[in-house]
Amino acid sequence: MDQRLLNDMQAAYGLAVTQIQPLTGGWLNELWKVTTQRGDLLVKRFSHRRYSAAGLEKIEQALERQQQVAAQGIPCPEILLCGGKAVRRVGEDLSYMVTTFCPGHNECRETVTLVQLKSLGDVCGRLHGAFSALPRNKRDESAGSAQFLQGLWNNFRTRKAAFCGDDPPGYQHAVLAQKAILHSLTVGWLDSLPRGVAHEDFAPDNLLFDENGVTAVIDFDRNCRSFLWHDVGRALLSFCLTGQGLDREKTAAFTEGYTRHLPVSVPDALRITWCIEASWWITPEGFRLEGGKAAGYREDILWLTNNWFQL
Repeated sequence: MDQRLLNDMQAAYGLAVTQIQPLTGGWLNELWKVTTQRGDLLVKRFSHRRYSAAGLEKIEQALERQQQVAAQGIPCPEILLCGGKAVRRVGEDLSYMVTTFCPGHNECRETVTLVQLKSLGDVCGRLHGAFSALPRNKRDESAGSAQFLQGLWNNFRTRKAAFCGDDPPGYQHAVLAQKAILHSLTVGWLDSLPRGVAHEDFAPDNLLFDENGVTAVIDFDRNCRSFLWHDVGRALLSFCLTGQGLDREKTAAFTEGYTRHLPVSVPDALRITWCIEASWWITPEGFRLEGGKAAGYREDILWLTNNWFQL
């Protein structure tokens, strides 16, 4: 953390930082846990390589929704505002935010418990309900079903047309396997799925737990109007998928929590997750990855590709 940022935090927020701990995560963004006279806080500096001015405007809108759902009791960080704004901009090259630092730790599919999964489903359902209570913003409108489906076909055709001899093993087969899936999709099915504001990054890195359940949902930067069940499908893949398929007990624990608030179809949640994420992870670059989170997401989507018609 450079002196310019420290000086601005003092001037804009009245925060005197006594300790600084760099944190991992936040692709291209920088994160720190800082100790101040207000206790421990999180500082997130936004990458201007990753976000344009328009991109930061969308983040502002997403963070406004975070503040609103926090006021409805959703466990998530409180944002410290400066001049009524969640993102503090200094000149053209410094943009950051300050939030409370939430206790808890990350879990993974090997360590998460049934109690924690039931709590996670409950929080996910409550979050979707809280988002649905917010006023509709026309700026957040998502593509219609026909346009969304056309985008899936366009991605398939573009990937196929770009095949070359340097493609990594397995990549071309994974792309070609999408064709039967795409033929099975219909506008009517897409229209039947609930839409609304979703977190859109409901993955283990953004979920904090203690032994009793969820302590906080973090990183709301990507929340937007989408398919609600994408959050459900991503959570199930991240926490319940094993080498033998979905763990029935863990899946049931999550859905028990979620359906306290809203209905859900597990097969359709998994299918819409494939529709959204296949273009992210089934790429030549994605197939060159060995180990790490992105390679794990690729394997999740490959499992869905191979088991689509058995879901």
